[in-house]
Amino acid sequence: MIWFLLISIGLYVILMGFFGIGFFQLKAFTAQKGSPKTTFTLVIPFRNEAENLPVLMQSLLSLKYPDEHIEIFFINDASEDASAAIIQEFILKNKPVNWKILENERKSYSPKKDAITMAVSKATHDWIFTTDADCILPENLFKNLDAFLQNTPSKLIAGPVLAIPENRFFIGHYQLLESMTLAGVTMGAFGMGEPLMCNGAHLAYEKSAFEAVNGFEGNDHIASGDDLFLLEKMQAIFPGEVHFLKNNAQVVYTKTERYWSAVVQQRVRWAAKTSGYKSLFSKFTGIVVLVANVSILIGFWLLFQSENGIVFLMLILLKWGVDEVFVYQVNTFFKREINWLYLRLMAFLYPVLTLYIVLKALFGNYYWKGRTFKK
Repeated sequence: MIWFLLISIGLYVILMGFFGIGFFQLKAFTAQKGSPKTTFTLVIPFRNEAENLPVLMQSLLSLKYPDEHIEIFFINDASEDASAAIIQEFILKNKPVNWKILENERKSYSPKKDAITMAVSKATHDWIFTTDADCILPENLFKNLDAFLQNTPSKLIAGPVLAIPENRFFIGHYQLLESMTLAGVTMGAFGMGEPLMCNGAHLAYEKSAFEAVNGFEGNDHIASGDDLFLLEKMQAIFPGEVHFLKNNAQVVYTKTERYWSAVVQQRVRWAAKTSGYKSLFSKFTGIVVLVANVSILIGFWLLFQSENGIVFLMLILLKWGVDEVFVYQVNTFFKREINWLYLRLMAFLYPVLTLYIVLKALFGNYYWKGRTFKK
């Protein structure tokens, strides 16, 4: 057993070191002054988002980019609340240019993929940008994207997303720290030339490239994964034109969940799509992370039952230390206030929650926006 723990924690440390190096190798991009050229269709699928839409729409009004270069599609996925009415009222009051509400056309098992596919088919601009209804977009989002595109041949561009807690309780900070870690791994993988994942709340791709890879064909039987599966397709066909725009003024902020049940359901949904991964590196990373967290649980169980208890303790502390260093490193980019007590509480909770989520994703269903989905 001791060799199992040594190897699993050892591989985890090497993997996090790999991402850490990649994080620093991924150069930050600073936009230079110039005339905007790129046109964007902003796609926002929504379902029962009446609470979140006003904040999002206010951030859309603040975007500093020529109106004629942007069109915004709100795709209503059978909302059962006042979401559509709120958008319509906002449009009537503020009279923004090129905002439209469209009704989703269900054709597959994935409502969100259907919404994006329909929006792309109706888009009149060259680039698609997707985000979520519970997000806040930075004012220079498209200005930075345009500058990046004028300097870097691209088919897909991912960007940073961070969950911001609504309160100072542990549940909010847990999601902040987890989203920071995931963003760091994402940037690190891009920095090492092995794109691993991205976030559909901040994702841009050329319309013609989406059509060239046949959109979500082949994975629309999985409800989620509109971001990751598209990244895999783009990376396979356009390997040198898939990038990450690293700029701390480019962060898209998203809300945290208020209840642990919702946190678990969201993570189960994320985990459920892993069966569709084609990238061997993605599968390897997922296995290493899972086994390392299971090893922590085993280490705690054997801590006082084995003569090698001190070795188990050192391995547990090693993993925790690596995780803390990585979070500190990533926070040099995000510059958020971190509650280090909550970070250490997260170290205890994360292995338990990870194992539970994986088991539930493998053998159970998950609940998303008022619907139940099977794996």
